[in-house]
Amino acid sequence: MGGGLYGHRNIEDERLKEWIKTWDTEDYINFFRNYYGIAMNAEFEDSLAKQVEIVKQAASSTTVSEDRYFFDEVMKYMTPAMFYCYFRYDSSTAYCGNYYEVLIEFADESTKKKLIKGYDYVQTGGITLEKNGEVIGHIGQMSDLFWHTFYDQYIVEDDYGAIEHARNNEKDITLQIWNDKLFENTEQFYKFIEHILFECNINLDLGFKRSRFESASKLRGHATRTQLCLSGIELEETPLRYFNFANYTKIPRHKYLAYYQVLEFFFTRAIKEARFPKPNELLIIKYITNNSMTASEVISWLEEITDRGRHYTVPSEKYPALFPLKATDIVESVATRIYTIRCSLVHSKEAPNDANFIPNLNDEIIDKEISLIKYAAEKVLYKWSNAPE
Repeated sequence: MGGGLYGHRNIEDERLKEWIKTWDTEDYINFFRNYYGIAMNAEFEDSLAKQVEIVKQAASSTTVSEDRYFFDEVMKYMTPAMFYCYFRYDSSTAYCGNYYEVLIEFADESTKKKLIKGYDYVQTGGITLEKNGEVIGHIGQMSDLFWHTFYDQYIVEDDYGAIEHARNNEKDITLQIWNDKLFENTEQFYKFIEHILFECNINLDLGFKRSRFESASKLRGHATRTQLCLSGIELEETPLRYFNFANYTKIPRHKYLAYYQVLEFFFTRAIKEARFPKPNELLIIKYITNNSMTASEVISWLEEITDRGRHYTVPSEKYPALFPLKATDIVESVATRIYTIRCSLVHSKEAPNDANFIPNLNDEIIDKEISLIKYAAEKVLYKWSNAPE
């Protein structure tokens, strides 16, 4: 069986039946409550439970002829919400029985040109994935299953039912796997995906990377017209370029390190000024931040957005690098948090779980840290630019 648009037809019938049997009605009810914000009552919950039961009954009783596909027949009984609830393995991976499909993207234009015919996605090629002489997956056009599972990421519907496309599904590609015997758990699954991308790069010279849906793509755009009054402040070119480089990438860890390098640029200057007998990086960062911002400025910044203050001040039980900001020593705790996160990004030595932030595994966590390091980099850039060396 091939991949691409009909890749989901590699779902094994018996595995699909067994998987649907595991559907928990409470998951479906809770999904409606959280996703749609619908107030629940007993009658409505009962109707949702019946919807799930209809699919379960269809899966156990449906038989198909040789020229039809079991999934296609059972799918007729499913609601769009069921795809959102049960088929999402994570925020960019579809899952069903023995079948997994991951959103990826071209890492460079060279790879894109090798797989896309023409200039405007006239035809998409593909890569057949084999292991031990067996076809186990495909890279290329997304499946119909993936489209249904993440339909709400591509479509925006207004209050009157009008539909607009927020994202072009024809330009998206996915990695499909339909042999789940190759991994035993979630951790091994993600590792297997990384291994496939690695071998594509090494053996085929084709570069791909994991991708994800961005919530901002569904916001309605505005043709903003505004005015910028340039200040008369002169900023040093090199740290200014480090600061602006953060806008050249969407990768959170790269953004973070770009802003961190603004602080790092002034290390030598700070050591001379402070006359540290035995300077270390944390000590230098504390000195630079203490001389760039005040406690009242940091507190005001935290209070601008309620969730921001909560995020940065509440201790994290899972990630030791997320040092909580403390009211009694707010500026130094900003420096400490920035330093510990920086260490967790640049150090790759073996460490206990969650001590270091791993590429693609912790992007959402790092993304939430960007605003703090950006704020600190801005303050440092203004304060230390053109200061005597």
